Amino acid sequence: MEVPIVTDSDTFQESPESLQLIEAAKQLDLAKVQEMVDQGAVTAALDVDSGKNALHFVALHANAENEKKAVELAKWMLGNGGVWNGIDKSGETPGCIARRKNLNELYETIVNAGVRCELLLSLLERKEKVNERLDTNEKYLQSTLSYTQPTEDSISLLDSDANAVMMSWEKKIMQRSAEIIAPRVGCRVLNVGFGLGIIDTFLQERQPSLHVIIEPHPHVLAFMRKNGWMDRQNVVIYETTWESAIEDIASKYVFDGIYYDAFAESYEDLRKFFDSAVGILDPDTDSKFSFFNGLGADNQTFYDVYKKLVPIDLASFGFQCTYEVLPTSSTDEEWEGAKRRYWNVSDYFLPVITFDL
Repeated sequence: MEVPIVTDSDTFQESPESLQLIEAAKQLDLAKVQEMVDQGAVTAALDVDSGKNALHFVALHANAENEKKAVELAKWMLGNGGVWNGIDKSGETPGCIARRKNLNELYETIVNAGVRCELLLSLLERKEKVNERLDTNEKYLQSTLSYTQPTEDSISLLDSDANAVMMSWEKKIMQRSAEIIAPRVGCRVLNVGFGLGIIDTFLQERQPSLHVIIEPHPHVLAFMRKNGWMDRQNVVIYETTWESAIEDIASKYVFDGIYYDAFAESYEDLRKFFDSAVGILDPDTDSKFSFFNGLGADNQTFYDVYKKLVPIDLASFGFQCTYEVLPTSSTDEEWEGAKRRYWNVSDYFLPVITFDL
């Protein structure tokens, strides 16, 4: 689940006004930036050589002494077309630069703008991209998945493009997630998306009275059969998507704990599940809901944006969300065979979601 980014492939036509705007941004000169915009420049103006947009240069030239001035300029630019999530040729967003320089107020300004932007984009996506998401999910189900062992102690699940779907370095995250959603023997639990079966293994150790698993991909289902999951006591498996299974599940079960780690191309896929979780999480017990929080985890700024966005969205469904912070680590060897890293942040923010009663 990734944040849409703006890179140098999305270049804006350079003009004398835009070049002057970039110079004004370097000087943190709000009046000059506004003058250049009035003359036709755009606040998303890009320096093609570095891939930096005007907001990158605000962060780059800000310091502890002039941070207030930089914040004022950034707020105006972000309200007038500035690009918060642009990636320069060094792989940094404006927020990355501000965070690296310990400019906390400027960083929070950029992150908060990202939250506002993503809330708006999420609304537009719900209206305009339903069919596109369905097509993407269908392609995933038809793709070839493979289980690999990059090191003696690690296992990875890769898709046909060598993108990592799940990896065994997530084990500690899954162990703690299982403890949270199944705090006692006899809990009724639902897991959406089996993958490597890490959290399901931990859930089984906690002796649930009911353990429902939803998994649609035929290659993962074959892995489950090979490892005896179809024959386990108190385990019910739906061999389909959660969208197809949810009506039947809601007519039969209610849960003390729910975990979601299904394939999702965008945040909206996860957000759709929030609405369904309301109807199947038991409001009369100390029930909890969580999910694998890899939202925007290939970039710290993106991760922090989603960290703020999720509780806002969950509140509209009657949930409250807090986070438990867990350190993460993986070796370069564990990522061998995977096209790219989907995890580039140090701390994992484990969502603990309950009814807001």
